[in-house]
Amino acid sequence: MKRIKSLLLGFITGLFSAGLGIGGGICLVPGLMFLVGYGIKKAMGTSLIAIVPAAFVGIIAHYIIQPGNVKLVIALFVIIGSITGARFGAALINKISSEKLSKLFALLLLFVGLRLIGIIRMPIEPLSTGAIYPWLVVLGLASGLVSALFGIGGGIITVPVLYLFFGLTMLQTINTSLVVVLFTTFAGSIFHRKFNNIDIGLIKFLVPAALVGAVIGAIVANLLPADTLKIILGVIVVLCSIRFWRR
Repeated sequence: MKRIKSLLLGFITGLFSAGLGIGGGICLVPGLMFLVGYGIKKAMGTSLIAIVPAAFVGIIAHYIIQPGNVKLVIALFVIIGSITGARFGAALINKISSEKLSKLFALLLLFVGLRLIGIIRMPIEPLSTGAIYPWLVVLGLASGLVSALFGIGGGIITVPVLYLFFGLTMLQTINTSLVVVLFTTFAGSIFHRKFNNIDIGLIKFLVPAALVGAVIGAIVANLLPADTLKIILGVIVVLCSIRFWRR
């Protein structure tokens, strides 16, 4: 039964990773906790290492389907900040209680989810071209910190911020975020490995299913309207936040 649950979780992770550019950790972390029985820290560490190959395959699949949506310069500046953020996040996770970690994670997901759905509205004006690069590094720091701290790939921050503040289309945002997620989760998984927060034995079931899900997710993302993708992501994030808060 544990293997079946792992395969299902892996597939869902890959699907949402490539389909929405978020890494898939918002599904995998609670799944590992509530279905497999992991503690939150072990779930987060294992989630990160499973997301790496899913993000890689998602990037390739998106490029094959529709080249040109990856903004490499933007991704590079975000990555510069994200690797540093991932290091601090992985070190910080062992200094925070599991209960506080769950509450912080729930609040973060709730805010982002309601903003994507449109319930929370803020005046948004895209940044001018000359001012974006320092802010991209700041975004990377936040993304890397959240990635390592919550095991979710960092795309949950990168996708809405790139879309809302940097003037990218939804598909450009998804593709660019996947590149960032690839490097951020790789760095975060290395740091988590040092703290023994990763179950390598489960990875052999999560990864193959995640690769299949990533290919399907890339196909679906290129077929659905951008507004539909935003609402799907928002609903999923809100549901996950409620589950974490109740825990």
